[in-house]
Amino acid sequence: MKTIQELYKTQSICPICRKPLPANYVLDDGKAYLRKTCPEHGTFESCIAEKADDFIKWTDHQVINIPPKRPITKGEAGTCPLNCGTCEEHLQTACCVLIDVTKRCNQHCPYCFARAEEDVSLDFSLAEMEQKYDLLLSLGEERPFNIQLSGGEPTVRDDLPEIIKMGRDKGFEYIQINTNGRRIATEEGYAKKLKAAGATVIFMQFDGTTDGIYHTLRAEPLLDLKKKAIQNCRKAGLPVTLVPTIVKNVNLNNIGAMMEFLLDNVDVVKGIHFQPVSFFGRYPDEMCEAGGVHHDFENRVTMFDVMHEMEKQTAGKFAYDDLCPITTGHTLCCFYGTYSKEADGSVKSLISEQTKAAGVGCCCEADPLAVIKKDRDFVLNKWDLPEQSEQDCGCDCDSAKSEESGCCCDGAKSQENDCDCVSTEPEILDFDQFLIQLKRNMFTVSAMAFQDASNLDAERLRRCRVQQLTEDDRLIPFCAYNSIYRGEV
Repeated sequence: MKTIQELYKTQSICPICRKPLPANYVLDDGKAYLRKTCPEHGTFESCIAEKADDFIKWTDHQVINIPPKRPITKGEAGTCPLNCGTCEEHLQTACCVLIDVTKRCNQHCPYCFARAEEDVSLDFSLAEMEQKYDLLLSLGEERPFNIQLSGGEPTVRDDLPEIIKMGRDKGFEYIQINTNGRRIATEEGYAKKLKAAGATVIFMQFDGTTDGIYHTLRAEPLLDLKKKAIQNCRKAGLPVTLVPTIVKNVNLNNIGAMMEFLLDNVDVVKGIHFQPVSFFGRYPDEMCEAGGVHHDFENRVTMFDVMHEMEKQTAGKFAYDDLCPITTGHTLCCFYGTYSKEADGSVKSLISEQTKAAGVGCCCEADPLAVIKKDRDFVLNKWDLPEQSEQDCGCDCDSAKSEESGCCCDGAKSQENDCDCVSTEPEILDFDQFLIQLKRNMFTVSAMAFQDASNLDAERLRRCRVQQLTEDDRLIPFCAYNSIYRGEV
């Protein structure tokens, strides 16, 4: 007779009527589930971890929460996530704030969290964008929020470079463009315009390395277009983060190939950010029902699935134990790792065991070397520092990029697009010089396990660091916004 162990209680919503409900995390048959019962619509369960040990280990980390500077709306006990805004019950200030600059899109994907449409009248004007930037500046904490310009597809707006520049001029240091990459691929010089305007990184939809995957998730073959977009970003010196939506029976088995693609393009692809599919917006899947219980979606993927498959499909090159949660927010929301590609094609984890145990502070650092700088002694002790130093040749290899190589030097380039500005004199690098070299081959691996109405946990929402700025100027946790509020505010 199998036993069901209750772990702890939280609050969720009914996936049908959206009313708040008590919910339990339970261990059942070696797996962790979130279960809840609506008096009107029955019992629902969603798998959170295929292995109970993963859930227990991951949720054992301590978290640090810093409340928002001031609430925007008034919360009521027992009603979360209704009255969202954020309210005074929210426990964590935002790190990244999304602004949908348009509802339009130049694709019609079968899977689309935004259910993107074609109504141009919904686009914010530049004056409205300025007002929203000013509001976010007033709500910011120690530094301005990281900004993600999203939609819809933000590049359908011809004034996107102006929107980017406006944000940078106002002091937002990190502006990420959430895009399918189509315009970047097809319009020569467009990536350079985004770079010149101040875009920090292209957060690009990239679901795998075969066109069969794109046929299923995006309804058209897109692999060559993705490669062209990456090449144009390379020419522009504009970093790219690959963003795969992971669906169990579609591309979960392609994670290893995606990691190899990243390594082959590490000169411009500086990260991969997995997003296990969330069932809000537009999607073709349905929940299963058996024995009076609404069971999870067949194609549900957990972030633990992603970590284990990454280790399995790369033969341990990217290990489960390399990854850690964030210390702010909620540990079930994401994982994070930082690596460098070695000259022999191997990879090296750059996060110490101490940091893994404690967790990292943020999954979208404005400074990509922030975690490494915190681990300075560990990195210096672990790394076999090359006996060479940067030679002052009068160039700036981080800014003056050539058209093809990503480096301003005219000398022959190595396979990794390394700069030739190194002397042959045996001089051990100091830490700053080491960071310059490290930056060229460094990349991050992360995931965000977004919630939907089936697995929504109000405690996770209260600690959410990824928030959506709404049309009526509220900040709503991204998962709550897409599960409840999108199209209603």
